[in-house]
Parts: sequence; structure tokens; C-alpha cells
Amino acid sequence: MRLDLLYNLGFDYDVDDFTLKPITLRDGDEATLWFHEPTGHGILASEFWVQDDFYSQQYRDEFSADSEGRRKKSEEHFHIYKELNDRQFNMFNHYLSNETKFLEIGCAHGGIVSRVDDHGVKECHVIEPNVLDSSFVKERNPNVIVHNSLFDDVNLSNDYFDVIVAFDVVEHVFNPKDFLKKCFDYLKKGGILVIGVPNHDDVLLTNYDCQRYQEFYYHKAHVNYFTESSLLDLCKSVGFYGRVNSFLDFSFFNHVHWQQNNKPMSTANTAFVGDVTKNEKINDFYKKVELEYEKLINDEMLGGALIFKGTKK
Repeated sequence: MRLDLLYNLGFDYDVDDFTLKPITLRDGDEATLWFHEPTGHGILASEFWVQDDFYSQQYRDEFSADSEGRRKKSEEHFHIYKELNDRQFNMFNHYLSNETKFLEIGCAHGGIVSRVDDHGVKECHVIEPNVLDSSFVKERNPNVIVHNSLFDDVNLSNDYFDVIVAFDVVEHVFNPKDFLKKCFDYLKKGGILVIGVPNHDDVLLTNYDCQRYQEFYYHKAHVNYFTESSLLDLCKSVGFYGRVNSFLDFSFFNHVHWQQNNKPMSTANTAFVGDVTKNEKINDFYKKVELEYEKLINDEMLGGALIFKGTKK
């Protein structure tokens, strides 16, 4: 591990605590990961990083909600991820009022911000580098101020926003500490930050014997692979006060499918909990199983995602 790389990423860790780990990326390419032994944090070796312009068009072309690689439109993603976006919105909706100034970084197809807009806030801003997603969000939510840009290239007012959220974004950035510093500056004193990232302790990765998931998990567009410790370390280093929780983003049945078939479900919309049969009592049974599994996984901090929720003191 190079000291300059670690410094630029923003981690105050000893370079001697990192070891190189061979991995296979989702596209089948072989790569290496710098693994931090004390925390379990992973950093994709820099020679495998994508360029900034990858996100304006190519990212959505290569990574979609279809396991067969077929590109899905923004509107399709909007409906596929409805259940997940509802759950993400419920993490912070109690902080919103008609006086709230809200910012979402990396809004993608706008599933979360549409709920914020419907809820009613004073101002609603989003930042999204993908051209097609930005256009879709702007058309669907005319009251939302859409910045079609990378977060690094946007200049907004300091001490301005009451709530900032970023789901599935920080793992992509080359300088996560600078990213969080900018969030800190944009927030008012007492403002709320909610960050969601993939969990490097994901139960499918660390506990199930599922070789295909080992290859599916690692992603050429993900620079950092966070654990509870490393995410909390980074947020605290910027000045945020808060905690990290586990979030089981995909269903019990999705995990069973992986274990039995050694491959993902065909599309993401089948990976979320829903009615399994035509019998209400049987569906109620499955929902109880889902809830029990969700509690177990989250209590063990093994969900597919980690959520930091904190404040600017």
C-alpha cells in the first residue's frame, strides 16, 4: 500500500497493516485489493480504477438491474427499486418538514428524491452525473433542482442544507474524506447526514459458501469496501457524530437463491420481499421469516449495506 494513496483516500491507517488480496471483479477481470487487517476495509488497487467520465454514460450501460447485462431505462429502475427506495426514505423522513433544505448526492433514477418531493420540503437539490437519469428526474420532478455533474464539480452554499443523503455513492469516490468534508461544510449546524455503502462483511460474502457471489460482489467502479469500523472512523475524522447500522437490502429468498443456484436472480425486482404464493396465510408466514432473518443479520452487522446516520455538531 502506497502512503500517498492512503493519504489521498483520507484514512489514518498504518500502511503496514495492509495486505494484497487477489479478487475477481464482476466483469470477470482479475484484480487485487488492499485489505486492512485491523478493520477489514478493502481498497481496490489504483490501477483498476475507472475514470470520472465513466459515470456520465458508461456506468448505466454496464451495470443495470438485469443480471444478463441488458440495459434498463431510468423508468424501469424507478419501479424495480420501489420497495428498496421506500425503506431508504423511511430512514430519514422524520427529519423532513416544509422548512427543510434537502440534498441527495447520486440520486440515480430519483426513487428517493421523488418521495422527498411528494413529502414536501422547502428546497430539494440532487446531484447526478448520468445524463439520462438526470433528465428523467428533472422531467418527473419539476420542483427539484437537478445538478447533472459529479459532486466534485458542484459548488453550493456552505451551512445551507438541513439533510444530506447519499446511498451507494461513497464507495465510488477516489477521495471519500474530501467528499465527507464537503458534505460537512454544506450542512447547517445540527444538520443530518445519511450515508449508505455496501458492507464488506456482507453475509453472502463472509458466511455463505457461494463462489459466484465472491466474483459478483467486487466491482470495478467501487474503490472502497467499508466495514462498520472503517465507515465510522472516516465519518468521525471529518467531525460527524453518529453511528453505523447494518441494513439487509435484499431478501431472505435472494440469499437462498444464491446459496442454491450460485448465481443472482434474473432481475433486481425479484430480489425484494413480496407475496410468494396466492395464499395469505402462507405469505404471512414467509413475511415473518423475512423479518426474523432481517433482525438476525442486522444484529450481527452482516447486511448487504451499512448506514451511517449522524449530525454536524
